[in-house]
This record gives sequence, structure tokens and C-alpha cells, in this order.
Amino acid sequence: MNCPECGAETGPEMKFCPKCGAAMRAAPQPFKPRIRERGPDIIGLVSAGAILIIIGLTYVKNPIDPSVITDYFQRMGAQQIFIKPPSVLFDAAIFFFYAVGVWSIVLSGLRIIFQRSVRKALGDLVGGFFCFFVAFLLTSYAEGVFTGRVTLAYFVIAIGLLVILNAALYFALKER
Repeated sequence: MNCPECGAETGPEMKFCPKCGAAMRAAPQPFKPRIRERGPDIIGLVSAGAILIIIGLTYVKNPIDPSVITDYFQRMGAQQIFIKPPSVLFDAAIFFFYAVGVWSIVLSGLRIIFQRSVRKALGDLVGGFFCFFVAFLLTSYAEGVFTGRVTLAYFVIAIGLLVILNAALYFALKER
């Protein structure tokens, strides 16, 4: 390669001419996008299976006759006001959220052990505790500790905190 200013012979790795100091024009390099090759998220696939199992277990533990659901919605429609759901629906929802909470915490540990993904693990951990909180809210509402309005307010506040916490985790723990 020759210097574009003085014509002196230079090596291809040189950025400046050793004779006159002129900047060497490097040949343009083809664009190569930096894409990390990743295999399938096996833990995510296992998690999808676990959630399906939890849904099945919820139904086995709390079988709900479809007529209970249709009667409930028909009564609400006739009265044109929100009515507290029947206890069988609360029981199923509470079991489901506690089970998903436990699974999310287990999933968090699996991500740390197998993927070494702290950000995803913390996200799963936060999600697990959020599920516990939802189960607590539903239990409190079902037992009459909280009114529907207070339960909804706490739920919306918890969603806001969850969004903020996940955003903070995302930016604080950027994965390389």
C-alpha cells in the first residue's frame, strides 16, 4: 500500500504514513451486524410447560362448573353493577397466583444456576413476589378485609411499582 500524499511504501496495518505523517485511507470494511447466536431458551420452554401444569392443577383442585361463571356475569349484567365473584372463583385464582409465585421463584434460581442471567433471574423473582401480593389482595378482598375499591387501588399501585422496578433492573443490569 502506498501513501496517498507522498507515495511512500507503507504496510496495510498503518494508519499514518511513516514518512510524511498523512492519514492512510483504510479500505472500507463490509458491515457485519453483531448478532449473538443463541439457542432456544430451554428454561423459558420449561416455564411454559410449568404454567400449563399449574393451570391444570388449579382446575383439578378447584373445578368450576361453567354455569357458575355464566350465572355470575348474567347477574352482573342484569343489575348493571359489579358484584363480588363467587368464592369458588376466588379459591381458584388465589391458588393459581400462589402457585405461579412459587414457580417464578424456582425459575429465578434456575436462571442463576444454568443461564447465569442475573437480570432475568431478578425479573422472575420480582414477578414471583408480585404474584404473592396479588394472591394476598384476592384473599383480603374475598374475606372482606379490603373493599373492591381499596383492592383495585393497591393492585394499580403494585403494577406501577412493578413497572418502575423492572425498568430499573433492566438499565442497572444490562446484559453483555
